[in-house]
Amino acid sequence: MSRLRHIIPRGLKRSLRRIQHSAQVRAITRAHAKAAPAAPDQVLQTTLVIPVHNDSARLARLLEAAQNIGFAQIIVIDDGSDVPVQADNVTLIRHEAPLGPGPARNAGIKVATAPYLTFIDSDDLPTAELPLLLADLAEVPTFDICMFKHADSRFSNGDHWGQPDWDEALWQAAGLAIGTLAEAPRSTWPLLAQTANYPWNKIYRTAFLRDHTIHFAGTPVHEDITAHWLSFVHAGRILTSDRACVWHMIAAEEGRQTNRRGAERIAVFDALAPVVAATVQPDMRIALVRFVLGLADWIRGNLDDTHRPAFEMALQHWLTVTIASWHGNVAAHDPALHARLTTQA
Repeated sequence: MSRLRHIIPRGLKRSLRRIQHSAQVRAITRAHAKAAPAAPDQVLQTTLVIPVHNDSARLARLLEAAQNIGFAQIIVIDDGSDVPVQADNVTLIRHEAPLGPGPARNAGIKVATAPYLTFIDSDDLPTAELPLLLADLAEVPTFDICMFKHADSRFSNGDHWGQPDWDEALWQAAGLAIGTLAEAPRSTWPLLAQTANYPWNKIYRTAFLRDHTIHFAGTPVHEDITAHWLSFVHAGRILTSDRACVWHMIAAEEGRQTNRRGAERIAVFDALAPVVAATVQPDMRIALVRFVLGLADWIRGNLDDTHRPAFEMALQHWLTVTIASWHGNVAAHDPALHARLTTQA
C-alpha cells in the first residue's frame, strides 16, 4: 500500500494539474472575449515576435487573440518544429533545426519593421490591457523600454490576478506599483532589473536593441537573462505601467522551459557572461549579485540531485573568479550582501 501511495498520487497530481491548467486557459480566454474593449484607434507601431517549437495549437490561440490588438507586424519563428508551422498573415521564419528560444527571438529582432517590438511566447496570451498600453504609448516621446506587469497562471487561482509577490515587492520598493504609465527614475532601475527576466514583460524600441547589440543567449534555458539585463545597462529612458498585459502560462508538461531540471540549468553562467562584461555601474553590479544569489536558490530547488555538485562548482567560480573585481565595490556599498556573497563562495 505504501508503494501505491507514492506512485499513484504522483500521476494523479500531474493529471489534475493539466486539467486545472486547461480550465484556467478556457476561463481566461472567455473572460477576455467578454471584457475586451474595442481596439483603440491609434496604437504604438509595434512588431510582435513569437517563437514557437512544436506548439501549433497554442500558437493558433495566441494569433487569434493578437489579431485585434493592432500590431503593425507579427513575426512567427518556427524553431525547428517537427511539423512545419503554418500561419497566415504573418512574417514566418523557419529554423530547420531547433536553435532554442534565444536565437529564435534574435531572428525576430533582425527582421522587425516597426519602431517598437514586444515578445510573447506561443503558450502565453495577451490581455485586454495590452492594446490600452499601446494606445497610451502612442502619445509619449521616444523611450527605450516600457516595462509592464503580467499575470502568472501559478498564482491566478482564487481572487489573485497579477504577478508573483516577489515581483510586486520590487515594483513597490521602486515606488512604481501604481500608475498606468510612469517614468522610471534611474535610481529604480537596479530594483526593476531584479524582477522576473522574462522577454514578454516589456516593449522595446527596435533600434535600441539593434544599436546596442542586445540579444538573447543561445543557452537552452535562462536565455532571457542576457537581453533583460543588457537592456537595463544600456537604456536611456525607461517607462513602467501597472497594466497586466500578458498572461503567462506555466504548463505542467515536463518539456516546457520552466519545468526543466537537467544540466542545462548550469548554462545560466554562460547567459550572464555578456552582462558581467557590460555592467560597470556599481548599483547595477550589486543588483546583479543579489539577483544571481536569489536565482541560485531557485535553481537548487528545481535541479535534479545528479547535477547539484556541478552547479555549486560553477556558482563558486562565478562568485570567486568571474566577479572577483566586484568584491570591493560590493563590500563598500552593501556589507551584508558581501558577507552573503563570501559565504556562498
